[in-house]
Amino acid sequence: MNRKDDLVYVPVGPDRFRAHLIAAACNDEGLTVELLTADDDGTFPWYGAVQPYRLLVHRSDIDKVQTVIGRNAPW
Repeated sequence: MNRKDDLVYVPVGPDRFRAHLIAAACNDEGLTVELLTADDDGTFPWYGAVQPYRLLVHRSDIDKVQTVIGRNAPW
């Protein structure tokens, strides 16, 4: 299988700051993730409500990433 075919999107919500924290937490856990944004590096911060932030992750890491997201859930 091509390594590129192994990539999937995991939504992390509309909050840019929280999305960066989740990506950093995943990296701290040794997970390779890429935060995908469409807000022009924060120029259009409201755009996260239109197109929520997503992580690009390896399919085999989905459960681990979901665990990290759960630990960073708003309360």
